[in-house]
Amino acid sequence: MATSKLKFLVVKAHPHDFTHCAGTLGIHTSLGDEVTLVTVTGGAFIHNEELEDELRKPKEEQNLDIINQAADNYEEQKASELRDAASIFGITDIRILSGNEPFKKSENRDIIEQLAEIVLEIRPDVLITQSPYINDTGPHGLTSASDIDDHVQTAYAVADALYLAASPRPGSKVPPHRIPPQAQFYPGVYFNRRDWDFSVDITDWFEQRVEAENMFKSQGHYEAFSRKRIEIAAGAAGWATGTGYAEGFVRATAELLPKISLSEYTVRAATESPLETHKRMVGE
Repeated sequence: MATSKLKFLVVKAHPHDFTHCAGTLGIHTSLGDEVTLVTVTGGAFIHNEELEDELRKPKEEQNLDIINQAADNYEEQKASELRDAASIFGITDIRILSGNEPFKKSENRDIIEQLAEIVLEIRPDVLITQSPYINDTGPHGLTSASDIDDHVQTAYAVADALYLAASPRPGSKVPPHRIPPQAQFYPGVYFNRRDWDFSVDITDWFEQRVEAENMFKSQGHYEAFSRKRIEIAAGAAGWATGTGYAEGFVRATAELLPKISLSEYTVRAATESPLETHKRMVGE
């Protein structure tokens, strides 16, 4: 039986990864749904553009504070940025796990156990996580990705955690919990748009997406870059689907429905003129 309010579990490899579905999450928290956001690592060893920039300078011009910054300090900075960015979308339940980096499922059995415990604790209705695929061949035009990609390894770890959470354990007083594959989603940024199952209109959350992107100073983000990035990414998704800005998703497997139903967007597309569509897409 469907509940009136949904519980979302979002599991990502690194702090910044959640932004790919942040507008959608903001929509759901504004409707009263609950979101738990988990990253399996603190991202201490990725996207340190500031450090790379310094290392490329002549030694006499390098900022030693950046050169000598401890990994723990960089990780703390990213954690603070994540909390600030997530708060823009009404997300307060944030869990940063201490997985080894680069993350590999085989080296992080404890993280798999922790993820399973989180599933049993919050008992989510919906899962949004990393894609276990890359483009080109296989189902949906996809194939399993390289073992060295920690985003894909996170997806593998999540799959193991879901198996553990769905399996009754001798001596446990907590009943198992299953998230149906039909309620498991991958953000569309990991796929070609032709493979998306649907997209969510986040036009009203565009400025929040820019603000969140701009929070990640540790990754070299600044206002002009952040705005351009969201304009291009979410804007292209919106352009392809007939709105201002959008976020795409791929469902882990096909959903069983009692009947065919059409969204208000699809119904409108039958009667709206091209000029009306263009004006709406640009906010006129």
